Amino acid sequence: MIKGGKTILMKFVLLAYFGGLAINFIRLLELQTTPKAKRTPTFSDWLYTVQFFGGPLVGSFLAWAYYEGGMEYSPILIIHVGVSAPLIMKSFAGAIPTVGKQTID
Repeated sequence: MIKGGKTILMKFVLLAYFGGLAINFIRLLELQTTPKAKRTPTFSDWLYTVQFFGGPLVGSFLAWAYYEGGMEYSPILIIHVGVSAPLIMKSFAGAIPTVGKQTID
């Protein structure tokens, strides 16, 4: 196990969380180039709010897993984990196939 105790663990979790929040803020800033009529709802939609703050929590969980696994780490790696987790979740959500009636020839 990596030495450093709870202080290092908190650093891991916070770096990953703020990395995930950073990518969400970038996506939020991109909305200013979209006309108001075409913008998707943001914090007025509870699902958006859950996604905005929940995605970085997944990154924090992964940072905790790295810590518990005793993996060699650096702050940039942990920030990268936090940034990547919400983006990977978003790409997975977009890849879910729709289920409908299927015909067999």
